[in-house]
Amino acid sequence: ISYDEIKRRLQAPEKMSLRSLAAYTRVSRGPASKKTLLESLNVLGLTPSTTTSVSSSFSKLTEDTRALCEDMNDFAYDYIDYSNMAKQLIPETNTVQHWSKIIETRNHLEDMRKCFRDPVNSGAFDNVTHGLGLGMLDVALDMVVMVIEQQIRILSGAAASDPADSGLPKRRVRRRHRKLRSCDDEKAHKLSGGAKEQGKILIKSKERARKKKIRQESETSGPVVTQTEQGKPENVENNVLTLVSVGYEAVSSGLSAAGTV
Repeated sequence: ISYDEIKRRLQAPEKMSLRSLAAYTRVSRGPASKKTLLESLNVLGLTPSTTTSVSSSFSKLTEDTRALCEDMNDFAYDYIDYSNMAKQLIPETNTVQHWSKIIETRNHLEDMRKCFRDPVNSGAFDNVTHGLGLGMLDVALDMVVMVIEQQIRILSGAAASDPADSGLPKRRVRRRHRKLRSCDDEKAHKLSGGAKEQGKILIKSKERARKKKIRQESETSGPVVTQTEQGKPENVENNVLTLVSVGYEAVSSGLSAAGTV
C-alpha cells in the first residue's frame, strides 16, 4: 500500500483509525505491532484518529480499483451485444430526428463526465470510494456512448459493409503470467527433487527388506515383536540419515556436473 493511499485513508471523510489500518494492512493487532505501526506513521508525519468515521465495503479496497473498473469495462464489451441493442433502439420512422437527438445526447453525456470528474463536485465521493465510484461511472457512460455510436454507424450506412463480429474496437487480452524460475533455482529444484526421489526409493527398499527378514524369522522361531520402542526410533534415524546422505551426494554430483559445463 502506497504512502498516498494511507494518507488518503487517514484524512476526511474516512479518518481511518490505527486499529482499522492495522487490520487492513494485515498487521498483527497486538500492542507491540500497533506501537511499531504508529511510530512508522509518525515518522511520515501521519497521525491516525482514535475511531474510523466512515467504514464500508470500499474501505477494504486499495488502488486496485482501477483494475476492477478495467475488468468491468472488458466484461461489458465481451458480453453485451451493442450492435443488436443499437438496432432495437432505432425507430422505424423519423430516423433523421433520432439521429440528431442521439448525437446531442452523446455530447451531453461527455459534458456530464467532465462535470463528475471535477474534484469540486465529486472529490469527496471519489475519496470515500477510493476511485471505484468514478471508475464505474465511466464504465456506465462508456456503455451508453457505445450504443449511441453503433446507432450512428447504422444510420450513416457505415455498418452495412462490416462483418458480423466487427464494428467494435478490439481490446487487449488480459492474461496472468506465471513467475518463471531462474536457471539456478531450476537446477536446485531438480537436484532437490531428484534427491528426495532417490531417498524415498532407498527407504522403501530398506523397509521391504526389513519386513521380509521379520517374516523369515517369524516362520523359523515363532512370532516376534515387529516394532519395539527401541527399534522404532532407530529405524526412523536410519531412514533420515539415508535421505540426508543421498541428498548430499545428489546435490554434490549435480553441482560438480554443473561446474564442468
